[in-house]
Amino acid sequence: MDNQDVIPNDVISKRFGTLQGTEPLFGQKEYSVSKEMLKEWTDLFLNNNSVAIKNAVAIQGVSFTPDCVEFLFLTCDRLKMPNEVKYLSLELYDRFMNKHVEELYNHVKESGQNKATEWNEIMKRVKNQVELRIVSCIQISSKLTSHHRILGPTKARRLLLDAGRRYSKESLLLAELRVLKTLNYHVSVPSSLTYLDFLLETLSQTDINVDVHTIREVALQFLDTVYLQYTHMYTCLHQITSGGFCPFDEEKFAPVKADKLLLTATVVTAAAYALKKESHEAVLITLSKVTRIPPEEIADFTSIVIQTLLKSTES
Repeated sequence: MDNQDVIPNDVISKRFGTLQGTEPLFGQKEYSVSKEMLKEWTDLFLNNNSVAIKNAVAIQGVSFTPDCVEFLFLTCDRLKMPNEVKYLSLELYDRFMNKHVEELYNHVKESGQNKATEWNEIMKRVKNQVELRIVSCIQISSKLTSHHRILGPTKARRLLLDAGRRYSKESLLLAELRVLKTLNYHVSVPSSLTYLDFLLETLSQTDINVDVHTIREVALQFLDTVYLQYTHMYTCLHQITSGGFCPFDEEKFAPVKADKLLLTATVVTAAAYALKKESHEAVLITLSKVTRIPPEEIADFTSIVIQTLLKSTES
């Protein structure tokens, strides 16, 4: 990153609005996480992230098309769902679609004649059911957060009607059950927001002079930008890391897309850079030590996020 990547203050204000978020509470002497517990958290997040990277699949993130992500974000905004519902819904939706498409593919593979025709018909149905699957994931996520704005079948049906999709309440209940069964009821998983807040709590317990709450507000906007331009972001990252010479290999690059610590360390660093360029280097080094990710890898991804935002503000 260099001076041409600096985001002007007026662009930050216009893009992110007034930053007055105060939750969650970071670095509170009376209520903060103890150093011992933070060490346990660090080990837990590093282990969970390592497992996710090890189990990464080539199809991961393919479902994050701009239209799908935008529909999910707008639906959560319309319902005034907390951020945890939004990011957990993304996680569940991607995991469900991975397994769902894999199961359908295996079914067609083992079937009789006209496999190509059958697969094309199945994929048409999958595309027509995208809104239904997203709403089902939001329903599940809203219940997992124990939030009072649980998305029930009546409201879910109305949302889908507004999207031009007509389903009965029974169909919605069956669709929700389909997601749960496909994921083997393993739906209580850490989202990107969980990793983000862990890094911010860690950052709040250092001597670095930064406003963690403001960084969080901006980092969430950067995180949304990454998901909305998911394919572009990771394609650019692949070009940088490969020197632009190797063709994009989904299977080999899958571990990078599965790395939530890289993603969240990047958006936190980008937010620190956007708000106070002078202190972002200290944030970068600290997050590198916590995540055990080389600082140059975080810096590369941070540059992509910053440059993408700058281009979007220019257009």
